[in-house]
Amino acid sequence: MQLTTEESERAAYAANNQPLAVAWGRVIDLENQACELRAAATDDALTIQHLKRILADALVDDCWRERAAAALE
Repeated sequence: MQLTTEESERAAYAANNQPLAVAWGRVIDLENQACELRAAATDDALTIQHLKRILADALVDDCWRERAAAALE
């Protein structure tokens, strides 16, 4: 059976292996940061899609056509 990252960290502390426990703690921190970055990237992608829809709607309006077309490029 393979231990989770957190279980591995606790096992290293229990075995009095401080350097390994610290390394597992850093792995956990990096995994958490990666999750946060993925969530931010998803939010950014959704925001970009939303703005593109707004700009596409603005293309219908002659007054904004050129400005919206330039923004889409």
